[in-house]
Amino acid sequence: MPARVGNLERRRLLVESRARPWSAAERRLHRLLWQARITGWDGNQPVVIDGVKIYPDVLFAKHRLILEIDGRMFHAEREIFESDRRRQNLLVVNGWCVLRFTVRMIEDEPEVVIATIRAALAMLASK
Repeated sequence: MPARVGNLERRRLLVESRARPWSAAERRLHRLLWQARITGWDGNQPVVIDGVKIYPDVLFAKHRLILEIDGRMFHAEREIFESDRRRQNLLVVNGWCVLRFTVRMIEDEPEVVIATIRAALAMLASK
């Protein structure tokens, strides 16, 4: 039913969900990556370290780069805030580079976010 009301929006959401975003903020970051033609990443793919399964927001497995998005409401709870720091420390000591962005950075400074990701990918590719 191609003329059905809302189909264009449904199609946009389906296309934008192909990388399995778990939040609207992740969907925005995915959109930025696609628009910047940055490839080689996947959303919410598990990484297992010492039996601990971690689901990074965005994973560049080849480069061992992880992107995390921090929202103030979700990360305001003490347990979640501390758990994120434990996860990041585990990733870093096991050779992963972790970049953290806020929702505001993604919305208000997309060019800075993309430039930072490109710089990290270039640095990691040269190692």
